[in-house]
Amino acid sequence: MKHSIRVALGALSLVAVCVIPTAAAAEGELIVDGTDYGGTSGCIDLGPNAPRKFKNNSDRLVTIYMNTHCVGAASGILRGRSSGTYTGSSMLRS
Repeated sequence: MKHSIRVALGALSLVAVCVIPTAAAAEGELIVDGTDYGGTSGCIDLGPNAPRKFKNNSDRLVTIYMNTHCVGAASGILRGRSSGTYTGSSMLRS
């Protein structure tokens, strides 16, 4: 009886691990001054405040901030499948 309970619990654990969805990765290229940030999402530190060329080849929105922690007023918002030059030190890809 104990053996069959352990087997059943083990099988349920395996099913739970296989069924739980994982967080979706950002898809598509996001190129900032020649660097591809395509596989990243969330707040991304770009370094010191400077004008940068953005090319968003994904369907996701990118918000550019003057602050390094993606807070405060946005200096630019880049829609999916668009490009532009914006000044900022961080960006949030949603």
